[in-house]
Amino acid sequence: MPGAWPTVIFCVAAIVASSARSHTEGTPISPHDFWTAWSLQPSVVVPIAIAALLYGRGLRLAWSRAGIGRGTAAWRAGLFSFGMIALWAGLVWPLDAIGESLFSAHMAQHIVLMGMAAPLLVLGLPIPTMIRALPRDWQRGLAHAVRWEPWRRFWGFIARIDVATVLQLLVFTLWHIPAAIALSLENDFVHSLMHGSILAAGLVFWTAILRMRSDEFGLAILALFVNFKFSLILGALLAFSSRVFYESYLDRGLPWGVTLLEDQQLAGILMMVVQSMMYLLALVIRVALLLRSPDSRVATTLTPQPGGLAR
Repeated sequence: MPGAWPTVIFCVAAIVASSARSHTEGTPISPHDFWTAWSLQPSVVVPIAIAALLYGRGLRLAWSRAGIGRGTAAWRAGLFSFGMIALWAGLVWPLDAIGESLFSAHMAQHIVLMGMAAPLLVLGLPIPTMIRALPRDWQRGLAHAVRWEPWRRFWGFIARIDVATVLQLLVFTLWHIPAAIALSLENDFVHSLMHGSILAAGLVFWTAILRMRSDEFGLAILALFVNFKFSLILGALLAFSSRVFYESYLDRGLPWGVTLLEDQQLAGILMMVVQSMMYLLALVIRVALLLRSPDSRVATTLTPQPGGLAR
């Protein structure tokens, strides 16, 4: 079955959860408000908590029957935990609230969601583990839904490495157009759509990269390289430009002691250094795995085999 459910479940959760704080109420926060600016609304915390509880129960069921590390490897459980922490940091931690005041914080939030939470969650093999925690009838229903032919075709298309790469680049570019940033600061729905689509695009991209076939190695390397260069070039444009692009943040960063241009330059540095290095690291790991064993491949089957849904 196609590895669709990581995208289905986590994208829905992300769209709900990313309605973190109201961006239309009150004024942007200042440094002394930092530790009181947690996004603890139920729409944020509940989906993340449900995902964590389902994963934990599924893990306990698997390990209590077959032994620790069986069914879901311990290293996958660890990566899933780090992915959930990254998701929490991007949507609940005050980083989201600071994004109202600083464009650099907004950029950092996007990097956390797309470049950290997404690959860690994909590697954590969440869906088969969570499905174990569901009633048997639900498991069978999910198995039937996944086999629906229109969905299989749709997923087979968007999970292609070339399509997933273009999709991620388009989503990231769209949401960093100055007008889109300004609208996200004024409209809660647009803000939610922004973070939901960024996480969704990241999940699709990393699913395609981490589940590549052996004959797609070159394409995966090219995709990672393109994202690396894109982040490097766009980050450099923001970091070294003397022109202010995001005037919607005018005066918002003054309580933090930074000018509009300095804030934009910091965002560019984050993108140029942190985000580009994430893709470079993934590229290096891929090449190292190939050199270690020409037939090596990170096995990241994201859906259980037929018959593995019902316990």
